[in-house]
Amino acid sequence: MKKKIGLIAWIIVLIAALVGLGFYVFNYIRMNNEGNVHPEVTFTLTSGDQVGNVKMELYPEFAPNTVTNFIRLVEKGFYNDKVLYGKDEICLYLGRNSDGEAVNPKVSNIDDTVEKDSEADFEYTIEGEFYNNGFEKNTLSHEKGVVSLLRNDYTQYIQSLSTESYNSGNAQIAIMMSDNSSTLNGVYAAFGRVTEGMDFLENLYNNLEVKNLDATGSEITDETAAEDTSGIDQFNVYPTITSATVDTHGVDFGMPEYEKAFDYTTYMNNYFSSRYGG
Repeated sequence: MKKKIGLIAWIIVLIAALVGLGFYVFNYIRMNNEGNVHPEVTFTLTSGDQVGNVKMELYPEFAPNTVTNFIRLVEKGFYNDKVLYGKDEICLYLGRNSDGEAVNPKVSNIDDTVEKDSEADFEYTIEGEFYNNGFEKNTLSHEKGVVSLLRNDYTQYIQSLSTESYNSGNAQIAIMMSDNSSTLNGVYAAFGRVTEGMDFLENLYNNLEVKNLDATGSEITDETAAEDTSGIDQFNVYPTITSATVDTHGVDFGMPEYEKAFDYTTYMNNYFSSRYGG
């Protein structure tokens, strides 16, 4: 009887070991496949009577969590009806609402288990996967056609907010329209490249009418142009993403790691109250 019980115990231990080994092998293969597979995202953009497809190849080997977050947002329909809202000397900017307003995605935009507008449904951001933020594996250079995650720069107001700035990206992206973008290397998370549709984007970049806005979002007039030219050019009419799809080539990239978005407005109110009272 004791021998029988001992044999059963050894069988249970062996089964548990095999299950553990299988789980380890599965995750090892999955992680390596994710690093080698290049998912592809396709945006269909409509601008007036022009319609064009823009295909982007994503590189999880350089920015794995950024890619996972982007894929999840596409899968859940976040980019549908978002717009291509502006440009500067090197980039096109994409991902705002149809009125040109920037908005952070919420957890419910990527996680079906979180009820919309519940206490757990907060605006989120992801960690910046680039060299200056301690993420050394991202060596993808900002060249023409490269896709990069936008983020805020709070240090222009308070220099100590570098960590909050570096980790403030979420959904808005920039597409490089020039090879003169090396100043972005190491301080922004490049994570993909446009493989089809650059000719369509170049047509929009070169020919769409724009209005000049300064850094506060106010339109630059002839009187203020000489004083402030720091803003980007926003388009008078925004091209719209009418369809967004992703092909992961059978790999499940899962959920991204995220954190609650930094509340800059509250921080600044508290900052000035502590310094000046009120």
